[in-house]
Amino acid sequence: MAKIESLVPVDGVGFRTNNRTDNSHFATQVVHDLLIKIAGLWHDLHPDHPISIGQVSHKGGGVFPPHKQHKLGVEADMRPLSKDGQDLHLTFNSAEYSRDLTREFVKFLRSNARMHRVFFNDPKLIAESLTSHAGGHDNHLHLWFEDEQASNPRVLRNFTKGDDVKRFQEKLIAAGFPIEGGADGKFGKHSEDAVRAFQTAHPPLTANGIADEATQSALGL
Repeated sequence: MAKIESLVPVDGVGFRTNNRTDNSHFATQVVHDLLIKIAGLWHDLHPDHPISIGQVSHKGGGVFPPHKQHKLGVEADMRPLSKDGQDLHLTFNSAEYSRDLTREFVKFLRSNARMHRVFFNDPKLIAESLTSHAGGHDNHLHLWFEDEQASNPRVLRNFTKGDDVKRFQEKLIAAGFPIEGGADGKFGKHSEDAVRAFQTAHPPLTANGIADEATQSALGL
């Protein structure tokens, strides 16, 4: 079993922490690094709306009352995102709760990390198959990461950005599928249209405009 000794900082680029004690925010090295990476990428999209990471695990793992899970350093709580970027104690019924931002974050998270489940009781997000119901999860998301976060390329889709997006765009343009605005490292509608055109021209790829591992492989990445 992976060691649970990596302490998530009090705050950093794109994140802060809440409900913190001296033994509440320890994770495996993989999940520690992934949380910081996800927060940084989210910051690129929404610099005024940092995520607020709640309790993770005790150092070394084990039972962590009152949590039923949080034993293995691969689960982290997170507050729902607020409309104005404040770190607030919210439920999905709160006036300051931003369903749009929370929905976007869950989609973004799933595009950049391997997840077992995301528990959160917003019925609309559950209906969209983005989160699952769990008792006591009206006021926070429970992010349950897979133990292994392999080095496979992340899925590129709307809202993703970074050097890997730029490399992908450059390969796509070189293959004869131009993107309006060029290779700018931001995956938007024009990139999506170009990806869909490439996929249509290269069956059996699914023409959905999402650059999954199969699509990236077909481009030689």
